[in-house]
Amino acid sequence: MVGAAVMGLFWQQLAGIGHDMGHSGITHKFHLDHSVCSTLVCFMGISVCWWKRNHNTHHIVCNSIEHDPDIQHMPALAVTPEIFKKPFWSTYYNELKAMDRITKFMVSYEHLFFYPIMMVARFNLYAQSLIQLCAKEPLHYRKTELCAFAIYFTWIGSLVLSLPTWSETWGWLLVSHAMSGLLHVQICCSHFSMETYHGHAYNDADDEWYITQLKTTMNFDTPPALDWVHIGLQFQIEHHLFPRLPRHNLREARTLVKEVCKKHNIRYHEPGFFQANLETLQCLWRTAKAARSAKRGDSGFYESCLWDGLTLNG
Repeated sequence: MVGAAVMGLFWQQLAGIGHDMGHSGITHKFHLDHSVCSTLVCFMGISVCWWKRNHNTHHIVCNSIEHDPDIQHMPALAVTPEIFKKPFWSTYYNELKAMDRITKFMVSYEHLFFYPIMMVARFNLYAQSLIQLCAKEPLHYRKTELCAFAIYFTWIGSLVLSLPTWSETWGWLLVSHAMSGLLHVQICCSHFSMETYHGHAYNDADDEWYITQLKTTMNFDTPPALDWVHIGLQFQIEHHLFPRLPRHNLREARTLVKEVCKKHNIRYHEPGFFQANLETLQCLWRTAKAARSAKRGDSGFYESCLWDGLTLNG
C-alpha cells in the first residue's frame, strides 16, 4: 500500500507538470507543450484536450454560476445556494441544472461527502476525458491521446491484476486514487468558498479582470520548502492573473501582486492550507443547510431562464 500511495503522489505531481504544459508555461510553444503533454497521458491518465476545454473556460469565467464548469458539480456538490435556488442553463455542459431529490440529498450532506468524493474524483476524470475524446468536435492530438489511454489502462490493469489477492487489487486502486485526490482538494479549496456571480464578469470597474480574479480566488500561505507539494496551486491568484507565468516565478509575482493590492486597498485572501480547507467545509455546510430547507417546487423548469426564453418573458 506504500507503493500505491507513492503512485498517487506521482499522479498528483505529474498533473502539476500537465497543468504547466496545458498553459504552454514550459516552452511557451502551443504545439510542443501540447504534443508532449498528450504523450504523457500514458502515465497521467487525464486527457489534455478535455483539460484545456474545461480549464480554459474556468479561467475566463471563474466562479460564474452559469458558465464555470469547475463549480457545476450537482448532484454531488454545490458551493452556493444560488446554484439550486433557480434552475439555470449551463453553457459548458449545454444542459439545464436544477434541484431534484437526489441532488437535495447529496448537497444536504456535502460537507460530509466532500473528502470521500475527492478520494475517488480521479475516476470521474477518466470518464470525462474519454467522453471528450470520443466527441465529434475537432481536437488537437486526439489519436495520440487515445493511444496513450490504451497504454495507460494496459499497464494499470496489468499492475493491479498481478497482485496476489482481490483485496490487495482493490486496496491498491483505492489508496493510489485517494492519494491523488490531494490535487482535487487543492483546486476546490482555491475557489469554492470565494465569491460567485451570475452571468459574465468584466462589466465595469467593480468586476474588471484584476478585481474578479481576486474576488473569486484564494492563495494558500505555505512555506517555500513545500512548494513542490503544492505544484504552484498555492499561488492561484497570481496564476489566474498571469496564466502562462512559469511556476518558479509565482512566488516572486505574489510579492508584487500583494503590493498592488495594498496600494489600492484590494482584498488579498491567503489563509494557510488547513484554514483554507476549513473555510471550504464551512461554505459547504452553509450551502447544505440551505439545501435541507429547500422545498419541493422551489425550483423547476417553469422558473428557469430556458422557460423564460421560450415564452419571451423578460
